[in-house]
Amino acid sequence: MKVILVDDEEPALIHLERLLQNDGRVQITGKYTSAKEALQHLSPEHADIAFLDIGMPEVNGLEAAELIQEKFPSIRIVYVTAYSAYAVEAFELYALDYLLKPVDADRIRKTIDRVLEYMAMSGKHAERTEAAAAAADVITVRCFKRLELVNGVDSREKVKWRTKKAQELFAYLLHLRGAWVTKERLIEKLWREQEQDKAITYLHHSVSRIRHLLREWGAACTVEYEDESYRLPLGGFQTDVDEFEQIVSGSGGLRLADWNKYEYALSLYHGEYYEDHNYEWAETKRLNLQQSYFQLICSMARLELEENKNQEALQRLLRAQEHFPYSDELCRLVMQCYQKLNHAIMVRESYQTFRDTLMNELGVLPEHHTTELYYKLFSAELQ
Repeated sequence: MKVILVDDEEPALIHLERLLQNDGRVQITGKYTSAKEALQHLSPEHADIAFLDIGMPEVNGLEAAELIQEKFPSIRIVYVTAYSAYAVEAFELYALDYLLKPVDADRIRKTIDRVLEYMAMSGKHAERTEAAAAAADVITVRCFKRLELVNGVDSREKVKWRTKKAQELFAYLLHLRGAWVTKERLIEKLWREQEQDKAITYLHHSVSRIRHLLREWGAACTVEYEDESYRLPLGGFQTDVDEFEQIVSGSGGLRLADWNKYEYALSLYHGEYYEDHNYEWAETKRLNLQQSYFQLICSMARLELEENKNQEALQRLLRAQEHFPYSDELCRLVMQCYQKLNHAIMVRESYQTFRDTLMNELGVLPEHHTTELYYKLFSAELQ
């Protein structure tokens, strides 16, 4: 098993080297006093494990681990730190282990035991990961109502997010549709209430968790990092929002021949965009999708009325009114349905119910066009 050592303190580097040599179970293929130097020489053939000191200048251990995981996900990390407060945080970054300075022979022995156990297990796990990758070249992501990932191996299996912030970071990167976003922007969006150092650490934690999760699921892509920016390529994911928008974007003039597609689009929209998570940054997209959904319903109902499928149109509109109770447009369409079904009383009742709802809950009256249509339809029915 090949390892590299990275620590900006030369005495600590030599001490760790001697401990590992005395243990005799690993081959040290490189030692470096800066993360930048290590990254320049690193390759999967060069190392299986990287021992990284956390508190290094320029590029610290957490950032170095992020870069290593981005370029060489097969290389695993063991953190070394003089600060116990960092130890738990480091271990949460999917490191195999962490060492507190000063390191002794007994602790090194336990670490090597853990590393060898991992290496033995990873060979078995690789077979499962390859099977997952073959079946899940594209991972289905559901964004309506709540964020859910479904892989191609077992559609019943759902991702278990370890933290809400890791989940939100994934949702936000997916929301950006493959665009790069700076580290500062991510911190401002997701960790603005935290101190800068803590925010950066939490960001690193979340990125590492997402990469680990995607690797476990055999995803065809991962979170990329370059020039202090991140992105999530779209190629490995298919979302219900993408499917919905593709159908809606081509539905300017609805056709009966494409009716099943429209019904499928409506079925995808089983809740608002990230509704259960209430992400502030998703609000504009949420409103746009809601409007597209609403307009599709109205367009389908109008086509049904043109085809004299009046009862079908009415049932569609009544269901829609449960979600959009203040819509004048829906009220007008409902009244037109009742008029075509020769239900004058229901024309009146639907209008009065709508008017009362607006007055009682919003303190406003229906639009002029709505009231004008009501009198026109109701008087026509009475003649």
